[in-house]
Amino acid sequence: MDDPHHTHPVLACARTVRSALIDVADLDPTFMPTKDKAAALLAIREALASAASLQARLLAAADDVAFDAGARDVAAWLAHEAHDDVHAVRRSLQLGRSLESAPIVSAALAEGVIDVAKAGIIVRALDGLPSDVTAELRDRAEAALVDQAPTLSPKALSRVARHLEAVVDPDAADAAEAKALLREERSAWEKTSLRILDRYDGTSTISGVIPASAAQRLRTYVEAFTQPRKLDGETARADQLLGRAFCDLLEHINPATLPKHGGHATTVMVTVPLAVLRTDLGAASIGGLDSDQRLSAAEARRLACTAEIIPVVLGGRSQVLDLGRAQRLFTPAQRKALRTRHSTCQVQGCDVPSTWCDAHHEDPWSRGGRTDLNNALLVCGHHHRRLHDSRYQSTRNGRLLELHLRR
Repeated sequence: MDDPHHTHPVLACARTVRSALIDVADLDPTFMPTKDKAAALLAIREALASAASLQARLLAAADDVAFDAGARDVAAWLAHEAHDDVHAVRRSLQLGRSLESAPIVSAALAEGVIDVAKAGIIVRALDGLPSDVTAELRDRAEAALVDQAPTLSPKALSRVARHLEAVVDPDAADAAEAKALLREERSAWEKTSLRILDRYDGTSTISGVIPASAAQRLRTYVEAFTQPRKLDGETARADQLLGRAFCDLLEHINPATLPKHGGHATTVMVTVPLAVLRTDLGAASIGGLDSDQRLSAAEARRLACTAEIIPVVLGGRSQVLDLGRAQRLFTPAQRKALRTRHSTCQVQGCDVPSTWCDAHHEDPWSRGGRTDLNNALLVCGHHHRRLHDSRYQSTRNGRLLELHLRR
């Protein structure tokens, strides 16, 4: 056991802080005076920054811990011991190493004057200064950024930091900004990553880092799908709308515009027995029958309406009965004719433009419905899912459809 008389002050501090937090864990802050709540929120923010500073500096000084444990580095060791995200720990380690050459930033972070995000912005800006900048000018630049940081948002601080070279060398302001932008873009490309993780509950988690310009383009595309969307009285958060719009965007990408993949245009095949396709029971597979990616018969029928999905319909002995689209999909001419009839989704009360709608077989194709205009409906992605959802039933009201939950 540790000797309490010889415990290092850093370890003693960490244990004291944790003990103090545990002491108040059961206290309900609901009835705190408003002024105390406000003061506590600011104080906790400062305490978190100070703790993050200490952890970063300690990580930067803990190569011996990794050596003793035989770990690749201390970030890998801590992530293993604490079951933490190694990438997050490694970012803290990198910050700690950067703080060694930025004493003003280090002091401000330790005192809670700035947080980790702002500290990172400043040290990256300092690291990006030209190699011939004098130590005096670098110190002045560091002090200037730390002085402004408490009153600026991270976004605003980034904007100031981008012009740091212009502050150091006003005669080369334009060239300095161009170099800073180029550096930022190259760095963004190097940091770009995407992870798609199966959650094994019918969903996947998508996480990643992409350049800001690409993110803005993606935001523009998905917001185009969310703007006119009506959800039949449902309440949906903005992030839910964006997530659903992202799914709609993927379904409307034309495979003919994608790169060749294995000698063929990139496509998705859904394998489904004919008996399953005709009922609400059973499951289809994305890929072959032995694929782990499964989906319901209703979803398979909905996907069969879109040109981006090829249904592989199997008979009783798994022989392929249908592989293709020619007789199944409405032609471009038919879709244009439908848009001359209807300017919006045909579900009552929906004003999603017809140009964003799918052509849907009113009498299902899977049950012999014909691909002609008399059997065609224009419906948005949201209502298309409803039409293939067995919990809902639809009734005709002239040229419009009404959807109701089954009782």
